[in-house]
Amino acid sequence: MNKAQKARFAKAGWKLGTAADVLGLGDAEAALVEAKLQLGDVVRAVRQRRHLSQAALAKLMGSSQSRVAKVENRDTEVSLDLQLRAIFAANPEASIDFQRLIRKWSRDGQRPEAVGSR
Repeated sequence: MNKAQKARFAKAGWKLGTAADVLGLGDAEAALVEAKLQLGDVVRAVRQRRHLSQAALAKLMGSSQSRVAKVENRDTEVSLDLQLRAIFAANPEASIDFQRLIRKWSRDGQRPEAVGSR
């Protein structure tokens, strides 16, 4: 939305804000919503890079083409589990990256003195 549009909405009495503001989401809830939206886009990008059809990806993950379409189209009913299964099926190396991230988060959580110290 550009500045002129924002000004028109504000002049008409509309309040402007993020989806998190409108829905009253906390930081963790907003982060989860954003992550789920991004994962849907990632599934499509990885599938296309791997030259897989939705049906081929569905077969790899033991699901259906319609469920892959729902993942890619950001259907609100799609679980995080299904999104991750799609990514790992399309790109098995992603599980290695994910494990590294989990280990990093685990290490970060074990060293609270590193936050704000020095």
